[in-house]
Amino acid sequence: MKKFALFTGFIIAVLTIIAAIKIEDIDYWYEHTFNEENYIAINPNKYFLQDNFNYVNNYSKNVINNKKQLIDFIYYFINSGNETANGYCSKNYYDCINDIKQIVNDKDSLSILNNFVHPFNSYSSIELNYNQKGEFNIVIKKLYTSEQINAINKVVDDFINTNIKKGNTKENLKKIHDFIIDTTDYDKLKTTNIHDTTYFSQNAYGVLIEHYGICSGYSDTMAIFLNKLNIPNYKISNDEHIWNLAYIDGKWLHIDLTWDDPVTDKNINRDNYFLITTKQLNDLQDDSHSFDKEIFSEA
Repeated sequence: MKKFALFTGFIIAVLTIIAAIKIEDIDYWYEHTFNEENYIAINPNKYFLQDNFNYVNNYSKNVINNKKQLIDFIYYFINSGNETANGYCSKNYYDCINDIKQIVNDKDSLSILNNFVHPFNSYSSIELNYNQKGEFNIVIKKLYTSEQINAINKVVDDFINTNIKKGNTKENLKKIHDFIIDTTDYDKLKTTNIHDTTYFSQNAYGVLIEHYGICSGYSDTMAIFLNKLNIPNYKISNDEHIWNLAYIDGKWLHIDLTWDDPVTDKNINRDNYFLITTKQLNDLQDDSHSFDKEIFSEA
């Protein structure tokens, strides 16, 4: 029996999008000369990922000229690990306010950005405040506390230093895959009550410290290991599940620890979802791994 993926319920329970709208004279926006000195540069932290994916790129300028730059700026801000940022739309970006409203009202378009950043920089809530002058401010609450990050890093570093050697990447990832599965049980309490808070099973702290996880916790844990090994990766998600995609030996391959860690019989094959192609994933026909090919186009 495979585990139920509680990604959707967790996201609904945890990720909140708040919009504070301050209505002012829109004509002022077009006549206003912005003072760029009022906008503080965003300096990335050590968990910033340099990778530019097909869906998002790191756009670091806070002068926004179109919707693509707006999304990429929000992504860059989350990816940078900062907790607040300011930006403004250029005078010729006439659809700015409508695009901001659309993004604010589309929870999925913001929450999906967490898939492309280091888990330690991902957010549990995001607040986007804006006015009719085209100025906006973003504030996030991080998913991981500094204490959790320190505890997770100690476990990850100890395992890598003891077990990972230079050589075959797939062999090293198999050791990590088995380590996570062998030391983690699926959090069945959240199967009956998604709001249960007994464990932090929705993230890597629950998996590596408390030894309980759900799909978001399993995928965050694997992403942390992949980033430690400098392997390009991100998380793929749909309405009910989330798993990892990693670039190994010139190919993008899927890893799903949740489905490789059965609820009951520990002796069954645990490698069905370890470093497989999209074709192999589709051939399994499990009805839980469909994904948006425009967003996750590398797959």
